This record gives sequence, C-alpha cells and structure tokens, in this order.
Amino acid sequence: MRQKQKIHNSLPVNIDEEYRILYERKSSYSCPNLEVRKYKNVFVSHEGLCWKNFQLLPYSTFNINSSYDAKHGWEFYRLVTEQYLVSTFGTSLKKITLPKNKTYALIHTKWFNYSFWMTSSLVRLRMLYKQTDDFTLIYPEEWDNIAYIQETLRAFPNLKIEKIPAGVHVQVPHLLLPEVRPFTACLNGDDIKDVSLFIQNFFEKDFATISTTPKKIFVNRKKASCRKIVNSDAVEQAMKKYGYEEVDFDEMSVAQQIDCMRNAKCVVMLHGAGMTNMMFASPKTKVLELMHEYTEPRTYRFIYWFLSVQMGCDYYVQFCKTIDTHSDEWRKDILVDVDKLEKNLILMDQGV
Repeated sequence: MRQKQKIHNSLPVNIDEEYRILYERKSSYSCPNLEVRKYKNVFVSHEGLCWKNFQLLPYSTFNINSSYDAKHGWEFYRLVTEQYLVSTFGTSLKKITLPKNKTYALIHTKWFNYSFWMTSSLVRLRMLYKQTDDFTLIYPEEWDNIAYIQETLRAFPNLKIEKIPAGVHVQVPHLLLPEVRPFTACLNGDDIKDVSLFIQNFFEKDFATISTTPKKIFVNRKKASCRKIVNSDAVEQAMKKYGYEEVDFDEMSVAQQIDCMRNAKCVVMLHGAGMTNMMFASPKTKVLELMHEYTEPRTYRFIYWFLSVQMGCDYYVQFCKTIDTHSDEWRKDILVDVDKLEKNLILMDQGV
C-alpha cells in the first residue's frame, strides 16, 4: 500500500463568505509518497508520455492516477498509443531507439510551462540525484531555447544529456522514472522547499550583483498575449498610492525573479505561472492573488493558494470579473474592482 501524506491549507486571510465553501472543499488533499521507478523497454513520446504494454505508466504524468480531472487520462492514452503505432509501423512519425548500455531518465510531461518546470521537473530531478547520478537525461531539443530551463540546469553541472529532435519519439531500453504527483495542484511543501533552497543556494553568488529590490511589488502581465488586466491604468495608480512598485518577470532572469520575491514583503499578482515564484518568498510574506471569477466551480485551480500557504505566506485573494476576450475561459482578460483592491491593500498593510 502506497503511503500518503495529508496536506491541509489554511483558508485565505480575507476569505469572502460566498467563496468559503469552495475553499473549504479544496483545503485538504493527500499526497502519495513518490518514488523513482525503473522500467525496461518503454515508449516515450516527445512530450513525455510513457507507454508500455498498451498502458500509460502509472504516475508518469498528471491526472491519470486521480479523479481530479480524469478525462486527460483517456486523451493522453489515445494520443500516445497512436504515436507508438504510427512511429513503429508507419512512416509519418519518427522514432529512435536509444542504446541499451545506458540508463535514461525523464523529468518532463505533456503539462509543461514555467510552473511545471519549477514545481515538478526540478523536484523530479532532485529525486533522481538523491538516488543516483548514473543516468542520461532525455532532453527535448527545444529546451535549448527556453531561458529558465538553461539557467536552472546550471545547478546540475555534471548532468548527462541526450537531445531528442523536435517531434521525434523514443524507445527506451532502460528508463528511470521519478514519479509525477497525481494532479497538477497536488503540491507537497517539503519537496518545493527542498528545490527552493537548492536553487537559491546555487544563485547566491548572482544575488550580490542584483540591485536592491522593492519590498512591495505588483507583478504585471503587460507582455502576455492573454489573461491581462483591462483597467490596468487604474490598478497601477492604486498600486502606486499604496507604495507598490511594478515589476515584469518576463524581463528578468531567474536569479532576478528569485531575489525580487525573497526580498518582498507584500506581493500582488494575477493568477498565472509567474506566481510560481512564491516558492522563493520568505515566510509571512503577504500575497494577494487576482483570481478569475468562473461560472463553473470545477474550473478553479488553487495551486498558488496551496503554494503560498505551504511556503508560510499570508495568502489573500480577490476575485475579478472576466471579460469576453477569448473563447477559452482560462485565457480571458479580467476587470479589477479598484475599490475592493484598495481595501485588500489596506488589509495587507494592517496584517489583518
């Protein structure tokens, strides 16, 4: 029987009664103890889906060992089965077989962005190194062009890499698979703190060259293609009124983002991958998340609430009306109630 750890997240400091039940229902979950598994003769898609004996390997990607969003299990199964059959017996997809005399490891999944890299891929790489360094990492070649991957992989200077060309799938004779948490919002604070400390220690020498960062920050998304604040001018004025300085993580190196976050005392951010940097915040940092207001409760993803609380931060939330700027509800812009925002900023100043 797999051992599990019960995780409980305290409710937002400023919780509105209309949202209390939503948060109470999701405040607790169980994190299984994850391990590094050894497999033989595994088909690995370019996106990191792992397939053997007409099955997805258990705990090889998110939402296939959980009812949290189980539809993805079937979608991923159909996709990887087709990729295997076509690349093995057809000609439109390419597959390569890796050498039998090496052990390979995998740390990416089909769910992939800055958030998943920092809170999953790096966690899994740490799991590997705590067990062995005798492996070669399966490395999609497009990672060469992703700055945050290149910057953080420098913390593993002796890492052996096998670059896989874009769109090419691989047959792996010997695979080390550090397991993936069962659903995307299933965070284990101990794992995140381990990675946070490891990465901060690596970048320590860089912090000395970074200018002093503000104590109260508002992280904008001006350069984002979606999920932006439509009344950004009014929001920015409110932020300046209460002493917040505007920063843009898209213009910063990873070291600069970390240093900015670990020195901040109050943070206001729109829900998105940039909030992953809360893993570098100091305990008792006050964070206000500007959250989209959805019509369907199941749509809500509270990963940054979980992350902030587990890092010891005081978490506040403000729900904002979505603007019909995109067909995908996740990508819609938001309208921030500035009066309510100012009340929350006052609460944060007072520590209420």
